[in-house]
Parts: sequence; structure tokens; C-alpha cells
Amino acid sequence: MRRYSIQNKIVLPFLLLFVLVSIFVPLITVELFAWKYSEQFTRETQGWINVIIDTGYIREDLVKVQQAYSVEVMIFGSDYTLNASTLTTLPDAEHNSDYLAEILRLDHIKQSLKNPDESSVTQDVTLGGKHYKVFYRLLPLGRLYCMLRPMEEITEAKRTLTLYMLGIAILVIALVAFISHRIGKNLTEPIKDLVGFTEQVAEGNLEEQCEIRTQDEIGDLTIAFNQMTQELKQSRDKLIQAERLATAGKMSASFAHEIRNPLSSMRMLSQMLMQKPEMSTEQRQSLQYILEEIERIDTIVKGLMDFARPVTLNLEQQPLVPILQSVLSLMEANLTHHQIHLDTDFSSDIPDFKFDSDKLKQAFMNIVLNAIDAMPHGGTLTVTTVQQDNRVYIKISDTGVGISETDIEHLFEPFFTRKTKGTGLGLANVKRVLEEHGGIVEIESTLGEGTTVTMLLSMGI
Repeated sequence: MRRYSIQNKIVLPFLLLFVLVSIFVPLITVELFAWKYSEQFTRETQGWINVIIDTGYIREDLVKVQQAYSVEVMIFGSDYTLNASTLTTLPDAEHNSDYLAEILRLDHIKQSLKNPDESSVTQDVTLGGKHYKVFYRLLPLGRLYCMLRPMEEITEAKRTLTLYMLGIAILVIALVAFISHRIGKNLTEPIKDLVGFTEQVAEGNLEEQCEIRTQDEIGDLTIAFNQMTQELKQSRDKLIQAERLATAGKMSASFAHEIRNPLSSMRMLSQMLMQKPEMSTEQRQSLQYILEEIERIDTIVKGLMDFARPVTLNLEQQPLVPILQSVLSLMEANLTHHQIHLDTDFSSDIPDFKFDSDKLKQAFMNIVLNAIDAMPHGGTLTVTTVQQDNRVYIKISDTGVGISETDIEHLFEPFFTRKTKGTGLGLANVKRVLEEHGGIVEIESTLGEGTTVTMLLSMGI
């Protein structure tokens, strides 16, 4: 089956309809005009004949009648012989009484005029290649008076009107075709764009957004499709992130289990060696270094185990600001050591709501530690809280080195880090804790200027 585009389905019916209308309306108009003009033409000529008869002008020379009314006159006797005529330019073959009597149907006309109900009779004839409308009147002694009025006026008027109506019809058809094409194009182009966009989505490209060209149903459809694409992208990203977290969790649990047992043995043996009196100072110093590195490895292993362990929230109705202040008090010495000025702006009208204080402390501390690492030469750390509707925003801003746009896309991926120390699980844990609280975490950063981390918590969890 042949496939027609929507534009053709819109344009062709309108175009065909207007073509038919543009053809038939002028034809009907021309015919009505010709009929009315012919009717007026007949009445006018019959009025002339009546005037000629009533005034006795009929007895005047036929040439005078011809000049006065621009008509031709023929008078036939009772036997249909041509008695007089102003039409002298006829060919010899037509300038014959018998031929004229037949063409003009004189016998039939005479019988009709004898009928009391018929006062006048007309008919159309062609003589000498010209069209005439003939008007008959019955004279005394059975003679016939024939007035032949040329029909060039009617023909010319009809031709002029036909050309005029044809021109209008062509203009109307062209205008309708152009308007229909524009309407069809305006309707189909957004649909074509949407179809092309759906093909991109089908191929897996969920990053783009379809351009909204119209503010109508098609525009609403495009908005809905863009929203669906965004939700699909978010679902896909969450699924990928969940798979990564699940894989990372399994790896972390296995890795932590395999490392922690020999690590405990190493710590115990190092501590036993340090207790021996024969150990020299240098040897004890080396063992101390070993124990410190073991502790660092143990901290990393604990982080891996925490990441692998499912998050279980211990929700309690409590104030938020004291929790944040306790973390900052704990970090005060660290901030002072790195010459970082702390600036806080806590909202006083945040009501108590349910959250897990330990998990939130851990997430908040991770972000503060990252901010300290980003300001090795000092700077300013700003912490603010804002309540909007049923949400609380915790913003942590630093004046550190900033993060590149390429790295921001991967910050919440497990084990991603640019630091020489660390596991790359801190922000992944922060994201998980916030999502378990029904919130989100967002990061904005500019290289060389600093970074702002926004923790959004829902108060209705």
C-alpha cells in the first residue's frame, strides 16, 4: 500500500475541494450572467420593436432603423419572399429567399405568432458567419418583420467574464495551495522532528532534547516525550549506578574479608616485637611506621566494609543544626591547621524532623574533609542551611582548586578519585545516604574558584 505523508493528506483534500469550487463557481456564474444578460438583451430589443411599431417608425426606410438601433432588418412577404433587407453583405448562397426562410424558420414562426398567447418570438441564427438574435413581428397581409440584433455584445461580455473568473480561480487555487502547503508544513515539521528524535532515543541516545516549535497539542506531545526521555535516562542511570554499587559492594566485602585477617596478624606481631627489650630505637621506629600504615589500611578496609554493608537508617525526630555544629567543632583543629576560615549561616526556623544523625554526620564530614583537601593553602569554608517548603538545603562552599567538568560527571562513581590517598568511596557513600533519606546531593564547581556541594533533605521522610 502506498504511503502518503500527513502533509499530502492535509494539502490534497483542501486543494481538490477548492479546485472544484474554483471551477464550478465561475462556470455557474458565467452561465447565470449570460442568461441574465440575454434576458435583458431580449427585453431591450423587444422594447425597440414596440417603439418602432407604436410610433409608426416601421414604415420608415429600413436603413434609418439600422442606423438608429445598430440592427439588421428583413421583411418577408406572405409567400416568404424577401421584400427588403439591410443585410446586403451575405454570400450569394445565403442571400436566397428559400434558404433564409428555412434558416429563419419563417413558416413555424408565422404559425406561432398567429397564436393569441404569443405576441413575439425570438431565436438565435448564424448568417454570414455572425451570430444574431432574431425578433419576429407579424405585419398586415401576412408579412413578417424580422429584426436581427448582433450578439457580439453578449459573446464579448461572456468571454470577458470567463477570463476574469478564470484568473480569479487560478489566483484562488494558487493561494489555497500555498496556504495549505504552509499549514501542512507547520504541522508536519514538528512531527518529523519528533519522529527523528524517537529514532535517536531508540538507538540509545538519551542526552538530547527535542526542540519545542509550537505551543499546541504537538508542542504538548513534544514536552511529554522530552519528560519521558529524561525519566528514562534517570532510570537508566540509576540502574547502571545500582549495578555498579552492587558489584562494588560484592568486591569490597570480599576484598575487606580477605585483607582484614592477615592485617590483624601483622598488627599483633608488630606489637609483640615492639615489647621485646632487645629491640633498638631504630627498629622500634620502623615497627611504629608499620603499625601506622596498618592502621591506615585498616581504615580503608573499614570504609570498604561500610560501603558493602546495606544502609539501615535509625530515624529519630531531632534538630539538624546541632548535628552540623558538632561535626564542625570536631573539625575545628583541622581547619585551623590548614588556615581555613569557617563561615556559618544556620537558619534558626528549621523544625525538628526525622533523620539518622550518625549517617548524616558521616556524609557531612566526608564533604567537609573533601573541602579541606581542596584548600591546601588555606581559604574559606562556608556552611549555610535554608528551608524551602518541605525541604532543607545544606550548602558547603569552599574557595579551593575546583573540579573539572569532566570529573564532576564521575564524582559519585565508586572508587573514582583524583587524590593520592583515599578509596574514592566517600562521595558514593554520601549519595547513598542522602538518597536513603529521600534527598539528593548536587555539586557545582569552577576550576580555580571553588566548589559548592548542596545536600537536599526531605522533611517528610
